[in-house]
Amino acid sequence: MTAEHGALEAAAACASVALDIGAGSGALILYPSERFRAREIEISRLDGHGPRGLEDHGHRGHEWHGHRVHTGVHERTTQARSRLTAIFGSLPAGEYVVWEDATTAGPVVTVGDGVVTEIHLS
Repeated sequence: MTAEHGALEAAAACASVALDIGAGSGALILYPSERFRAREIEISRLDGHGPRGLEDHGHRGHEWHGHRVHTGVHERTTQARSRLTAIFGSLPAGEYVVWEDATTAGPVVTVGDGVVTEIHLS
C-alpha cells in the first residue's frame, strides 16, 4: 500500500482536505496502522473483465487497471483524538484495490456514489 517516496514533510500533516463527492463520485478515508506513518498509500480501480495473474491474492476473476493514485498518510487531530489518515477526496464510484506495496494487492474496497467510505488498515 505504500510508495517509497521518502518521508513526508511535517507541514503536510496539518493541511486541510476537501471532499468532492456527488453524482458518480465518492471519497475514501483510510485509517492505517502505525506502520504506514509518514508514507504514501496507493490504490487502483478494479475491473471485472477476467484474471490477469493475480490468483495468488485471492482476487480471482478480476484484473487491476495499471493506473494507480496515491496519497500521504498524516496524523490528524480533532478535539476528540488524534489518528493516522490517508484521504482520497474524490474518486469515481467503483471498486478499488488498496496496495500493500508495489507488488502486493491488499483489501478491495467499494467507493460508493455520493458517499464517504471509511476502512481501517492493519
